[in-house]
Amino acid sequence: MTYSKWKKRSLFPVFLSLSIICLCPRSTKAQDAHYWTHQYGTRATLLGGAVVGSVLDLSGTYYNPGVLSLIEDPDTFIAAKVFQYPRITLEDFGKKDNNLNTSTVGPAPTLVAGRLKFKGLGKHWLGYSLLTRQEVNFDLAGSFSTQLDLSPVPGLEALVGDVRLDEKLTESWVGLTWAYKVKKNIGIGVTQYLMVRSHRANFQLLAETLNSSGEIALAMGARKYSYQNWRLLWKLGAAFDFERVTLGITLTTPSLKLYGTGSTGMNTTGVGWNLGDGAKGDFLAADYQEGLNASFKTPISLALGSTLKLKNVRLYGTVEWFSPMGKYEVITGEDFTAQSTGQKLSNKITHELESVLNFGAGIEYIFSPRLRTYGSFTSDFSARNPGTDTNLTVSDWDIFHLMAGADFGIKKAAFTLGLGYAFGGRKAGAAVEKSLLKAEGELLRLLTGLDYRYSSFKLVLGFSF
Repeated sequence: MTYSKWKKRSLFPVFLSLSIICLCPRSTKAQDAHYWTHQYGTRATLLGGAVVGSVLDLSGTYYNPGVLSLIEDPDTFIAAKVFQYPRITLEDFGKKDNNLNTSTVGPAPTLVAGRLKFKGLGKHWLGYSLLTRQEVNFDLAGSFSTQLDLSPVPGLEALVGDVRLDEKLTESWVGLTWAYKVKKNIGIGVTQYLMVRSHRANFQLLAETLNSSGEIALAMGARKYSYQNWRLLWKLGAAFDFERVTLGITLTTPSLKLYGTGSTGMNTTGVGWNLGDGAKGDFLAADYQEGLNASFKTPISLALGSTLKLKNVRLYGTVEWFSPMGKYEVITGEDFTAQSTGQKLSNKITHELESVLNFGAGIEYIFSPRLRTYGSFTSDFSARNPGTDTNLTVSDWDIFHLMAGADFGIKKAAFTLGLGYAFGGRKAGAAVEKSLLKAEGELLRLLTGLDYRYSSFKLVLGFSF
């Protein structure tokens, strides 16, 4: 039996296993290919983050540091707690009407910010902020069973699959903000962030078949990686506050690496696959590497925002463009040789993103100085390139966010209450067809019907004083 013949007939189920792993949802809270999933602060959250051109509160440390010098009496401290119920559904997983769901209830990434008061600052303003930019912590397992015609042996095979996904991701930004009042209605500022990212993931799938002759075959695919990365980045902003309109512009720089290390591993095994000529095809390729260089890059972004101030109404709008990032190695694993065939295989973790233009609009109605209501709609387009062969993220569905709520004052404190809903989804057919270039027949038809559905509910509780 030649290697090319074995590869053509026997590697297919193994490739299928790995393809299913790549298609499964990896994240319920954070979307590595999304930039507007999480918002920060109290009113800014209710306005969907469409506040780059707004003079609001200490959330400006993140959205536009230039506005902070224009706030006449800014809060000395701001904090918000957002509880969320995100849910991802992979419909018809393995067979029709078999849905794979993952959901959690818990706090969403949020912001804590404060002002640093020193004598003699004059037109200068100093502050600090701490926000969680990304956060994931979940363990997902699912299974399916069906019957398909997979091998040269006549008749249907019983196909059973089990999948498990375990992932934990934390990305924290610690910031120090400086702002300066150039004129009475013009402010500039910059926030320097230290970004600390820790990410680990483990994906496993086991597929088993039994044909009409009583022969059993197994295919297992596993991929694991972990890395830490420390980086610096800067957000520069300018704000202009006129009688009826406020304007803002921000530039977020690409990040500068300080430190990064990681590990990566994979194990692909196939046993007992019938080749149709009386021979069995077995396969083993496994490799684990530690102490590797790791780097998670962030893009340049440019945002423009404006607020129109009417009698009792404020209209908010923001657009933000994020630059593309060409394919790069997050973990620089070395290629290795498959134990059973001598084939060279890659053990790298790679990433690639397209440019994205997000937009958001919000409205505020002022009943009194102590009672205001809000509503907003924002886009959250995926930056993942549908044609990419990178393997760090799979979230290529677009998300849309709706928020509504109010804030009210009691003595010197202000409280915020709000509700939100986000939704999105996409068909997996195109991605499956690319990843299963050798697939045909029943298996391809089985997978091209996959459909992702994303939804998330939010409850916002905040206060400032």
